[in-house]
Amino acid sequence: MAREQLISAGLRSGRKASFRFLLGSNTIEGFADSLTRTLLPILAVTVLGLGSEFLGALNAAGLAAFLLLGVPAGAVIDRLKNRRRVMTAATCLRILVAAALAISTFTGWLSGPLLLGAAILVGISDVVFTTALSTVIPRVASTGNLKHAYSQLAVAAQTASTVAAAAAGALLSVLGMGAALVAAAVSYGMSAVLQLGIRLGSAPAPATGAAAETGRDLSSGFRALRSSPALWALTVSGALTNAGAMLGNTVLPVFILRDLEIAPPLFAGLGALGAAGAIGGAAAAPFLTAAWGLRNLRTGAAAASGLCVAAAALCPWLPGPALAWLAVQSLGWSFLVSVSGVAGAEVLPRSVAPGKLASVAAAQRMFTLGVMPVAALLGGAAAGLAGPVPLLIVWIVLACAAAVPVMRSRELAEFR
Repeated sequence: MAREQLISAGLRSGRKASFRFLLGSNTIEGFADSLTRTLLPILAVTVLGLGSEFLGALNAAGLAAFLLLGVPAGAVIDRLKNRRRVMTAATCLRILVAAALAISTFTGWLSGPLLLGAAILVGISDVVFTTALSTVIPRVASTGNLKHAYSQLAVAAQTASTVAAAAAGALLSVLGMGAALVAAAVSYGMSAVLQLGIRLGSAPAPATGAAAETGRDLSSGFRALRSSPALWALTVSGALTNAGAMLGNTVLPVFILRDLEIAPPLFAGLGALGAAGAIGGAAAAPFLTAAWGLRNLRTGAAAASGLCVAAAALCPWLPGPALAWLAVQSLGWSFLVSVSGVAGAEVLPRSVAPGKLASVAAAQRMFTLGVMPVAALLGGAAAGLAGPVPLLIVWIVLACAAAVPVMRSRELAEFR
């Protein structure tokens, strides 16, 4: 009995240590990724003199991998025993991309096609890394602590993104673009080193017989996703939210800077408010879920986020300064979307067998993230014809519509 207790304590201690390494790696990876993605459009505009059409293609290229490669990547990762090595391979690819960009900047070889290629490779590595990560988290966090594990990871990632935005400005001002890209490559390297401390123990049993045939079928992830009412409701809701968010990212800067003539420093301040809201939402999500239940929380957050967008869309006609309503939108939207993103993250590992987790997670992200490049391209074209305000109204509709599939799902009422 004492020996069994000692082994159990050792396993718990090993899980805690592995989670700390995972948390550190994911935080630094998020910093490096945010820094790289921040620098790509700056390179395009300031170094190469390219315009908004190229930036639209650059943004779409970075997200298209989730739409095109997510499901095959999930099917392959489900067949691999060591998912930590998959994460490390994706990180190493990003090291090479950042280093190549740094070298091309120092040597003057930078070009538009090189930037597009870099965005595509970063997107591919992001698909591989996040798909493998979705199978690793449940193995280093206990089932009863999944909500808080996802919350910690989200808080760290949001904080890293905020720090990366500030660091990009400081690095560019003091050391220049090449040094900033070197910093991104070094940060990716630190993440890869920390990943060596993640111990996953025995891998999930490989599928055999009929299960193996299903695992080889690329549509198995979709079937498993569609067969879980709770997961499907969260997927549809997340896709609607992200489509609206991408419309907002496309038209809101034009609306604020051009139509409302808000000064760029104040616009940047709105971004800082949004980052603070996202960090607060990620931290509060597990406690709000426990208090209100997942279905009630996600339904209320979606409806309230629509009101936040309305504050921005109607700010020229609302009483008081437009900037105050824009601040409400930035802080409120980011808080609510972050709450929704973290609340319910545990539904996937609790609903899917470990051997199919990567495939189902990839299928889910194909909907929730794959809709974003499509929304960006369509939204940009529509805004050019109709102006930003009609697109902001569409954003309100999509934000509120995200409440409907969650509200209709009885299965989500079981999660707290």
